Amino acid sequence: MIKNPWGQNSDPRLKHNQNLNASSATIKIITLYVILGFMWILLSDRVVNLFDFDHDTFVLIQSIKGTFYTIVTAIGFYFIIHRQIEMYILTIHDLKNAYVELDQGHRKSLTLEEKLYDLAFYDHLTGLPNKAMLEEKVNERINLHPNELMGFIYFDIDEFRNINEVKGHSVGDELIKTIALSLKNKIQHPNMLARMGGDEFVLAIFDIKRLELFMPEVESYIEVVRKSYLLEKDDFFVTFSGGIALYPDHGTNYITLLRHADAAMSIAKSKGKDQFVIFDDEMVTVIKQQTEILNNLRQAIINHEMSLHYQPIIDLKNDHTIGVEALIRWQHPVKGFIPPLEFISLSEKNGFIKEITEFVFKDAADHYSLWEKQKKPFKVSINLSASMLMNDKFINNLLIWIQKEKLDCRKFNIEITETAIISDIQKSIHVLNQLKRLGFTIALDDFGTGYSSLTYLQKLPIDSIKIDRSFIGNIKENTEEFFVLKYMIDLAHHLNLKVVAEGIETEEQALMVKKYGVDFAQGYYYCRPTTQVRIIEYIHESNMKSEV
Repeated sequence: MIKNPWGQNSDPRLKHNQNLNASSATIKIITLYVILGFMWILLSDRVVNLFDFDHDTFVLIQSIKGTFYTIVTAIGFYFIIHRQIEMYILTIHDLKNAYVELDQGHRKSLTLEEKLYDLAFYDHLTGLPNKAMLEEKVNERINLHPNELMGFIYFDIDEFRNINEVKGHSVGDELIKTIALSLKNKIQHPNMLARMGGDEFVLAIFDIKRLELFMPEVESYIEVVRKSYLLEKDDFFVTFSGGIALYPDHGTNYITLLRHADAAMSIAKSKGKDQFVIFDDEMVTVIKQQTEILNNLRQAIINHEMSLHYQPIIDLKNDHTIGVEALIRWQHPVKGFIPPLEFISLSEKNGFIKEITEFVFKDAADHYSLWEKQKKPFKVSINLSASMLMNDKFINNLLIWIQKEKLDCRKFNIEITETAIISDIQKSIHVLNQLKRLGFTIALDDFGTGYSSLTYLQKLPIDSIKIDRSFIGNIKENTEEFFVLKYMIDLAHHLNLKVVAEGIETEEQALMVKKYGVDFAQGYYYCRPTTQVRIIEYIHESNMKSEV
């Protein structure tokens, strides 16, 4: 049966040949030839016998009759044989077409199979093995070489989100491709580099010969890509943070190694980034504690476990309290007091900082009426995190909240840290200008701890700087710290900025900052952070002392 392999018969002339058989076709032709021959002989002889021909004429007629029969049968056989050969040629042609189509289909299936394999085991952006391939190779290595050491390095690009936000995802993708190519050219077989997704990679070191050479080898790989990159005419210095797990000490299978390397990377991030940390068992405890805190944090505001404490800000000209800094406190019903350092950074990483910021604004606004009883200009300072400052929805959400709560923004001061603005100066300036137009005053907190405060100080739309406590702690006249402090005070005043000194703990420090022109101060020397009621009592007591 000659059929197109993809559907109907290729030619309608073949429809009657679906049961074609060589023997039966031959027998039919011979039978037809025999029947026609006998019929011709009998009929032609009978016709000739009707006439009385002499012998010579009879012989001639017989010759003509034989010749005629030969010519007619030859013509008949020509058409029969031609038809059969034509069918044969057509069959061969269709078979060839079918073979070509089958071959093309086979090639397409192989190509599709290759594409499916690539999709399943390779990253489409970088061409690197993906996590499925990594898992397969790591487990295969463990099965084949169970007694050999293996290094599992899980790392990502620090602050990669900022690059995507500032330059766009296409530029971010190009950076990832560049980094992947550089590492790929450096890493030699049997070691492998895999992309896990986003800006995350895993480097699997399969040929650790000496453990003391392992970390230098890892560092040599990272140093290849830890450098400045030109992204659309702007330089970005790219660093990496990662966690390291070793087989078999930190895990005997892929899943465990990945989990422990990821835990180590989280610790590296929390320590300030731009570093690699080797996993240890204590990290599991830390991660569990952080997870528990985060779970409790989600219910803390709903359960009224959060509250605001305040620390007074003192005007050094007359020792009067001219404002307070609002500081969030968490009193857990079981764990007791949980310091802000333990939950603020976690809330930033997990997106819960928005709820905390809204709580601080709302609670500070709800209790502002008590401050107004002081019958003098009074401001409440509120800290704004980097993630909130850079959040595109922050200003819109703030406007909605201001209208809802009927907030007078002129009564509040926003404190931002240098690290919050340095990742994207232009965007920070834009957001700060919007806050200024709403009526907020702006203070640059922890001034002097970064590397570019002086460079951008005159560009930022701020009203004051808060000198970090690290400059205050060991301050003595005619020391290096003293001259740096004096320079910062003079520079700020030259730019018409007020200066606040944080962390004043002794009378000597209070007198020193007052002597050299600091405008305002706060610290334990004056008053520890406490509830609003106690701060109001402190203000009354300090006012009475100043009057005496």
